[in-house]
Amino acid sequence: MKVLVCGCFHGKLHKNIIKAAKSCNFILSTGDFGGSEILRNFMFKNFGDDYKTKLGKKRMRMYHLEDYNSGKKIIQKLSGLGKKTYTIDGNWDFTSTADTNNDYGLKFVSYVKIIKKTKNVLFMNKKIRNIQGLKIYPHGGLMLASIYHEKFFSHDKFRTRMYKKWHTEQKTQLFKQHTKDLDILLAHCPPYGYFDKVKFKGHNPMNGKHVGFRPYNEYIVKYKPKLFICGHMHEHQGIAKLGKTIILSHGPAQNGKAAIVEYVNGKFKIRLIK
Repeated sequence: MKVLVCGCFHGKLHKNIIKAAKSCNFILSTGDFGGSEILRNFMFKNFGDDYKTKLGKKRMRMYHLEDYNSGKKIIQKLSGLGKKTYTIDGNWDFTSTADTNNDYGLKFVSYVKIIKKTKNVLFMNKKIRNIQGLKIYPHGGLMLASIYHEKFFSHDKFRTRMYKKWHTEQKTQLFKQHTKDLDILLAHCPPYGYFDKVKFKGHNPMNGKHVGFRPYNEYIVKYKPKLFICGHMHEHQGIAKLGKTIILSHGPAQNGKAAIVEYVNGKFKIRLIK
């Protein structure tokens, strides 16, 4: 069995992804369908600042529309590949009420509702399921970087309390689903210390810091899934191990990066698409 693993499309379905899909049985996606490069770059360069006020409502409205519409197109293009695509949401997708109703006079139809109307794309919520013989735990969305409540905002008591509560809630939710014979834990964000170091020059206080989610490490150690898949960090693509668990960071699909995962005789073999 061959599986194409990809995510972080940000409005671009690269020819590498289209070509690789032809030889695969199905696709596993970690989300992040749409994207306005101007908006994303501005946010990263002004991390921690009030970038919304700097850009103004008119430009924020324009960039949000660009972002949303580009994601819709990617969903349709993935469906058009003719392979079943099983996807979770990333941190950049219009899936929650907060994403679909914003401050710029825009109201969007959730990507989840759009996906339900496609032929070949299926959205997975956070419940363990069997997909073509593989036991997979889909765990999408933005997981709070553990650094936020451990060090980064330690001087700010209110934020520290808020982030600790959020982090605890996310950890509790993660551990509600578990099994000792899990094949794949499919996440958008990386575990702490694995493919999670920020490499962004300029005005970004997170540069050089690890922004992974520590509960993923704890889950891997306790339940030992055979394979952990993540995306999110565009700086990284690679394969590592935590105990017996293989950790795969597939790299950004918008740049043509992905991975082919073969499952033979109960073992995974991975080839990176660079």
